[in-house]
Amino acid sequence: MRNSLRKASRVLGVHGQINFLLVSDRVIRRTNVRYLRHDYATDVIAFEMKEGDIFGDIMISTDTAKRQAREQGHSVLTETTILALHGLLHLLGYRDKKKKDLERMWRKTDALMRMVS
Repeated sequence: MRNSLRKASRVLGVHGQINFLLVSDRVIRRTNVRYLRHDYATDVIAFEMKEGDIFGDIMISTDTAKRQAREQGHSVLTETTILALHGLLHLLGYRDKKKKDLERMWRKTDALMRMVS
């Protein structure tokens, strides 16, 4: 996964450190409530930092990643990589609140996944 993310970061022009946190649904839900005011667990949350050499933080719920991997019929590693790439796009300013933005973001995530695989 690390090599895939490094490759995607180079292609996207990301410079700086990205911290990845693998957490439970309970922890990501608590974070989602505290910082985004959404009272539910989610698969990935990204926090832009861009301070010094830190580009941002990406938090991934391993509980949700496991469920989604089963649903999609691929490995947890594949799902975690997809979520990490999705989080990376969030750090670059991509948003997914509107349907058209979400579709654009997933097309970009899929393209990145094909490129790094």
